[in-house]
Formats: sequence, C-alpha cells, structure tokens
Amino acid sequence: MRHIACTLNVDGVPTKINIRKVAKERRFLAIVDQTVTEYIISDETNEVEYYEGPVLNNYLTEKIAALIKQYFPKVKAIVKVGEDNYEDYDDY
Repeated sequence: MRHIACTLNVDGVPTKINIRKVAKERRFLAIVDQTVTEYIISDETNEVEYYEGPVLNNYLTEKIAALIKQYFPKVKAIVKVGEDNYEDYDDY
C-alpha cells in the first residue's frame, strides 16, 4: 500500500490529508481530519470518482483527484473507452 501525506489551506485553515492506495485494487482512501472517504478509478473513463464515506467539499475533492492522478499514474481502468465492454465476458 502506498501513502501520500500533505497539508492544504482550506479557507485559511491548514487541513491534513492522507491518501492511501489499497493494494491490488483501484481504490484510494482519503483521510481528512480523521474521517475516511473512498475514491475509485472508473472502470471505463480513468477518472477519479467518489465511492463512499462522508462527502468532501468540491475544493478538497478536486485536489484529492489531482493528487491521485499525479502520484499514481500507472493505475488505469480495466476497460478502455470504445475498445471493449463487459458484455463479452461470461458471468460466473
């Protein structure tokens, strides 16, 4: 599991942010003021999306998404846009 820690000024208040990548998955845990919010990489678009936990304000969400894209560049979606879809696979 990889880990990033930084401090951002949010409305003039220093806010500590820890981002952890969950091993062997496309999930990230963002810990802000001791509350955990999960983000994932979308299966089709490679965009960082909110998954579960308390919803953070837009500024923090944008900053966390930018940090994830910058520091975890090799985490990609399973399905590329326009190349394949899940209908080709059997469900077991």
